[in-house]
Amino acid sequence: MHSYSFWDALAETPGLSPTQQRAVAEALIEQHPDAAARFFARHDLDHGTRDHMVRHARNPRVLAALLSTPVVTGSHLLTAAKVLGADAVLPQAMRSRCDPKEVLVPLIDQLDHRAARRVAMTECEITPQIRCALIRAAARPPAALSNRPEKLTEAEREELHAVVKAWHDDVWALLEAAPARPLWPELVHDADSGRLITNLLLNRADDLDDQVLLTCLESAFPEDAAEDADQDDLFSGVFGATLTLSRVASVIERHPRAFLLHGPTLRHAIATATGELTREIREEGIYESSWDVFEALAAVCTSPALLADAAQCLSQAVPPTWQQRQPPTPKWNAARSQAADALARNPFCPAEALALLTPFLTDATAAHFVEHPDEQVREAAKSIVDQAMERIHQTEPAPQQRDPLTGLTVPADDSLTQQDDPATVLSSLLPLKGPAARRRETAKAILDSRYADASHLRQLPAALVLAHTGHASAVAALLVEELGDDTQAWDRFRSSVLRLTPSAPKTLEKLIHEATADTP
Repeated sequence: MHSYSFWDALAETPGLSPTQQRAVAEALIEQHPDAAARFFARHDLDHGTRDHMVRHARNPRVLAALLSTPVVTGSHLLTAAKVLGADAVLPQAMRSRCDPKEVLVPLIDQLDHRAARRVAMTECEITPQIRCALIRAAARPPAALSNRPEKLTEAEREELHAVVKAWHDDVWALLEAAPARPLWPELVHDADSGRLITNLLLNRADDLDDQVLLTCLESAFPEDAAEDADQDDLFSGVFGATLTLSRVASVIERHPRAFLLHGPTLRHAIATATGELTREIREEGIYESSWDVFEALAAVCTSPALLADAAQCLSQAVPPTWQQRQPPTPKWNAARSQAADALARNPFCPAEALALLTPFLTDATAAHFVEHPDEQVREAAKSIVDQAMERIHQTEPAPQQRDPLTGLTVPADDSLTQQDDPATVLSSLLPLKGPAARRRETAKAILDSRYADASHLRQLPAALVLAHTGHASAVAALLVEELGDDTQAWDRFRSSVLRLTPSAPKTLEKLIHEATADTP
């Protein structure tokens, strides 16, 4: 509590003339801001005195008192915002009768993305015009982005990423609000904020209707994009191709209808990026870190001609010119194989492209093409697979001797092939004998054999049999035959499977028997 003073008495003095009001107001502002606030709240100041006080008052409480009366004008609000801040003045301005274009929009333009989101979330009655202004204000880049140093430390880079994420989250929160959805087409076309809004809609919205999606696609991938890219070295070569193809791939993954709505322009963008990509690689080589651009290309390209060009480029590619005195590193070769795999899996990849890619495929991918209709592809794939098999055989451990305590070692399939009855040889190892670890290894080896049949599967641990993908079809056929259309049997079998542990010794035969046994 403060002691009552003559300042308080002045604040409560009635019947002052305009001249006296201004004199008292200025004295109170200088000497006793609290009394000044009460003075402005109680007295109906003339227009000139109030204008003068608003322009010269710097105390927040005094300004708040000046603005709290119905006679406040837009000019008062704009002036007070310079001291109190636009976000402090804006709620009162929105509840006043001020002209939105002259007062509200200039105030909103002063907000950052956090304040814009806060105002939009706290104010109930917001017109479409004001909501658009709030979103545009939020979409302006934060000061931290424009004032960042050229070289950043790791900590500064992480901090900057956090700033960008918070900025995008705030803009998206404004955009995804139900009242803002009808405004999306208008916002996409905004000269200043349209690019960010377009990217947020394409990258975060899942339910765009055709018209909005087309509007976003036309903004993100305009017909004259190729001409603009030609004028900017940043968007040329491998780097530019990576940006374009990755962006198209991301859009297509979230919005599969994009090709139907904007196909010609998207395909033109893909073709332009592919041409830049292959040109630079042929002229300057490619770094191992850049090979993933082919994966982005494979995800979006539907042109056999472009895929053939990319395959030829990949097959002839070399490391960057300054590294060409040394052979490609293992990492460089491995990255090229991953790129070749991606292109080869594209369903539009023609046979001539596959023939170029096959020598660089990984073993697993090459195996998919050993029965390809094209002889050249088939032979190249078979060569890769044969080399892989040879490497495996060279690294296989020497055959183990018979252990009288644990039984026979499971012969390799190459040895079983030479037997008159390979299945009988496998049957001689069953039922499993010896220590638990040995039984488990023997079971795994039998399961890995292509000569294992249903009679062997029945006698092996159910946990191993059910987890082995190579016998999935045989196991399914066996279960259908044994369990038939007995619903209870299927339920008991399912319950038993759920209780199995990875090392459980219970055989598949035992599991089937328990499932089909009559319930007590």
